[in-house]
Amino acid sequence: MDLRTLNYFQVLAEELHFGRAAERLNISQPPLSRAIKQLEDDFGVLLFERTKRKVLLTSAGEELLVQTKQMISQMASIKKRLKIVGKGESGNLRIGYVGATMHSDLPNLLKLFHEQYPEIDLNFEEQPNINLMQSLNNGTMDAAFVRTWLNPKNLEEKIIMTESLIAVLPLKHELSHQKKIKIKDLENENFISFARDCGPTIFDSFLELCSTSGFVPKIFHQATQLNSILRLVESGFGISLLPASIAKNNNLNLKFIPLDNKIENIPLIMLYRKENANPSLWHLLNTISS
Repeated sequence: MDLRTLNYFQVLAEELHFGRAAERLNISQPPLSRAIKQLEDDFGVLLFERTKRKVLLTSAGEELLVQTKQMISQMASIKKRLKIVGKGESGNLRIGYVGATMHSDLPNLLKLFHEQYPEIDLNFEEQPNINLMQSLNNGTMDAAFVRTWLNPKNLEEKIIMTESLIAVLPLKHELSHQKKIKIKDLENENFISFARDCGPTIFDSFLELCSTSGFVPKIFHQATQLNSILRLVESGFGISLLPASIAKNNNLNLKFIPLDNKIENIPLIMLYRKENANPSLWHLLNTISS
C-alpha cells in the first residue's frame, strides 16, 4: 500500500465508477482495478461491492475513505512544511550581539526580518566580542552583530551600515545650544568613552577625530556599558562622542549635537561562519543587507 494506491481508492470512492475514476486519474481501467484488488488483499476485506450496474462502498470502504482523506491531507501538510523548512523559511536562528548594537537600527532590521519570516524563531544573547567569536566558531551561534572590525580568521564580516559620531553633552553644557559642534571646540573637555577593548573602532575613531583637530583628548573615564557613559555625561562628569543612532529613543537629560564635517565611519557588522548549513542564516543576511 502506498499513497498513490490510496489516491486511486479515494477517487474511485468518490466516483463509484471505474471508467470515470480511471479517466480522472488519467490511467486505463485495468491498472485501477488491479490496484483496488491489491488494496483489498492487503487489508483482507472488501472495500467495494461490484455489480454490472453499480459500484458501492462497503462499511470497511467507508471507514478507509475517512482515514485516507486524513492521511492524504496530513501528507500534503508535511510536504508543504518540509518545503518551507528546506528553504530556510522555518527553523531557528541563534543571534548574538554586543549591547551597543541595540542602540542602532539593528532592532528595526531584525523586526523587519521577523515580519517577513514569522516561522523562523529568533533567540538573542548579549555577549562581549571575544565570546561572540567563540560561540560562532564552535557552532552554538549562527550570527553576531558588533560595532568593531575584529578581523577573525575563520569568520565572515558583512558591513550592514555605517554612521558618524555625535557629541553627547549634559543639558546645561555651554555648547548645548549649538546646532553643530567642531571637534576643536571640545579640546578642554573631559571625555567619557568606551573602553578600547569593548569598542576599539569607536574608541580609535574618537581619538583620530581629536588628533586630526590637533589635540589629545582628556579621558576622564572609560566604561564598558553604554548606559554608564550616558549616565556619567548626564551627571556632568564630562562629554562623549558616540554613534549618532544613540540619540534615538533616548529620554535622558542629554543633548545630542552633530559634529561639523562628520564622517560615516562607525560600522554595524554581522559576523557568521561561511560554512554554516542553516538556510535561515542566508535569509537573514539578504534581508538586513539589502
